[in-house]
Amino acid sequence: MRKTIGALVATAAFAFAALASTVASAGPTLDKVISQKKLVVGVAPWNKFVLLNPKTNEYEGYIVDDIRNFEAMTGIKVELVNTTWSGLVAGLQAGKWDVVMSGLGATPERATAVAFGEPFGYLSSTAVVRADSPINSLADLDKAGNVISVVSGTSAQQFSQRTFKNAKVTPLADTGAAVLEVMQGRATAYIGDSVSNELRAKERPTELKNIKFGGNETEWTTMNHAVRYGDLDLMVFLDTYIRSMKLRGWYRGLAEKWGLPIELATGPR
Repeated sequence: MRKTIGALVATAAFAFAALASTVASAGPTLDKVISQKKLVVGVAPWNKFVLLNPKTNEYEGYIVDDIRNFEAMTGIKVELVNTTWSGLVAGLQAGKWDVVMSGLGATPERATAVAFGEPFGYLSSTAVVRADSPINSLADLDKAGNVISVVSGTSAQQFSQRTFKNAKVTPLADTGAAVLEVMQGRATAYIGDSVSNELRAKERPTELKNIKFGGNETEWTTMNHAVRYGDLDLMVFLDTYIRSMKLRGWYRGLAEKWGLPIELATGPR
C-alpha cells in the first residue's frame, strides 16, 4: 500500500511539475520583457492622453499615467517611442516596438493585422465644425460638396468612409493638419473622438463647435493595447493588469483627474 501511495504521489508531483513548466513558458517577446525588465511601446500624440510636455520634456496624460502605474506595479520600465497614428501598426509589425499603447481602437479591419486586448476606454464619433457653420447634424454633413477631414489610420477614418455617401472624406497625416483644414475653411468638418473634439470646442469656443450625432448614428469604439499575433502571451500579461485596474476603479479616477467624461471609463449606457 505504501509503495502504491508513494508511486501515486510521485506521479502527481511529476505531472504538476510538467504543467507548471508549460504554464510558465512564454514567447520570446514576453521572455525578453520580463528578463530585461523593459517594454518598448509605440505611441502617437493625443491631447490629455499621450502628449510630450515641452516645459518638462516628459510625456503626460491619461494613458501615460496608466503606463507609469503599470511600471510601478510590475517593475518593468516602459520606453515610449513617438510616431504618427498611421505608423503605429506598421511599426509594431516591423518590430520597432513590442506593443501599441495609444488607445488604438479595436476594429475587425485592424484585427486582421494585430491582436487587441482588454478595452480600457470608450469613445464615440463626433464632428468639429467652424463656430459659424450652419451644420448641426450628420445629415447636414453628408451632402455633395462637403469635405470631411480625418486622421489616416484612425477609427474615425473607417467610420467616415462607411458613413458618408455624398461628402468627400479626406485622410490627413495628423490631427493638427486635419483640424486646421476646418478652421481655414478647406474642410466642412473634422471627424474625431468625442473626448478630444469636446476639448477642442471648449478651448476655441469662438472658432469651433462640436456636433454630436444621434444614438443610432454615432459609433462607439474602444481604447485597446495591440500586439503582434505571435505575442498573445504578452497580451495576456497586459490584460491581467487592465482587468485588475478596472475592478479598482482606477480608470474612472484617471478620467476625473484629467477632466474627461466618466463615460470614457464606463462606456455607453
